[in-house]
Amino acid sequence: MANVIIKREERKQHEAYVMKSFGVQGRGTPEQREAAEVIAARTREIVKGGKR
Repeated sequence: MANVIIKREERKQHEAYVMKSFGVQGRGTPEQREAAEVIAARTREIVKGGKR
């Protein structure tokens, strides 16, 4: 069975914002999308008072 991640619209928007802030236009490469996903996740952890 394949692992499928279903993202909420808020997460998608935040990742798109991160990519745009780094100058990525359009969808970007798979590597750029993955980097944006990681950056967005780490940012959410910090904002919510996550792990250090």
